[in-house]
Amino acid sequence: MNRTTRIGGLAALALVVALVAGCTGEDDPNTSPSSGTSATQGGDDPTAMTREELQDAVFEGDLGTSTVLGSVEGAVPDPAKTLPARIDVTSVTADEVSTVVRFTLANLEDTDPLVQLSAFNEFRPLAGDIRDVAIVDTTASLRLRPYVGYQGEVGQDAGICTCSDAPLQMSRVGQFLSATFPPLDPSTTEISVEIPGFPAVENVAVTRR
Repeated sequence: MNRTTRIGGLAALALVVALVAGCTGEDDPNTSPSSGTSATQGGDDPTAMTREELQDAVFEGDLGTSTVLGSVEGAVPDPAKTLPARIDVTSVTADEVSTVVRFTLANLEDTDPLVQLSAFNEFRPLAGDIRDVAIVDTTASLRLRPYVGYQGEVGQDAGICTCSDAPLQMSRVGQFLSATFPPLDPSTTEISVEIPGFPAVENVAVTRR
């Protein structure tokens, strides 16, 4: 071992010893926690939340979905049964390179049914996304789909989509979904949003950024 390596090793050892000493050192016996900073133990914590309260805070709070630009009722595609649901479009944001659409899928019944992977991706269900959603730029008379790309070999179920993963389950609380599409005509102020199994959500206002 040369001198430089030996000095480096000793320096590293000294640093570790210093860190351990700092972490395990005795507290000053004359120092006691103030009443304002003392920890509350276990279930006595007044800020603790039950599972139900946490769910309400996360799923029923204002997450930017309180404004509904358009809403329709229909049924999630399923070969075995009818799954009544509602689509609420909450945001359409457009610029010169893309159009981002956000919407909520909510169950209309007091159940939590599973959703088929093919519900919003009929031909490539194993991709696990919602690439079958679309928007219609009425000004330019164009029907647009989300961007899709491929990594590596292009196979039957290969590819990535600029859209949400496929929802695996549905509830009355609602599932937040989104998709990114090509840009709209600069003069477009409204679009239609198409979701498989539902009527088109028409005359949805566009916000420019």
